[in-house]
Amino acid sequence: MNKETKKEVLITKNNHPIKEITYQDMYQLKDTFDQISSWKEALAVLNSFFNNRDVMPFNKKKITKEFHASSYIFNAFYQDFLNNATILEKQIEELKNRPKVKVEKSFAILLDSKGRELYFYND
Repeated sequence: MNKETKKEVLITKNNHPIKEITYQDMYQLKDTFDQISSWKEALAVLNSFFNNRDVMPFNKKKITKEFHASSYIFNAFYQDFLNNATILEKQIEELKNRPKVKVEKSFAILLDSKGRELYFYND
């Protein structure tokens, strides 16, 4: 009796191969997504400032000060967004290039009385 090992690629119901993705990979993606999402409140403040068309009476000093502060907030967001977008792109590319999950299946080959090979798998 010969004992051999065969590696089989796991596939989904739609015949797509399953990639090796760990919980650590998912946590890293979630962390990057959370960093981008953390800007929601600051962006709401910027949106409010730039959508406020009814500035009466016109206070040039106040508008200049708010514009200056808003430009710092936007610049910080923009730099962080570019950095996180690059990180996210690298993480996704790394996951796309991961090997497919392979499962080892042991099986035995026996010969019947007529010399034909019979395969017995051990799941």
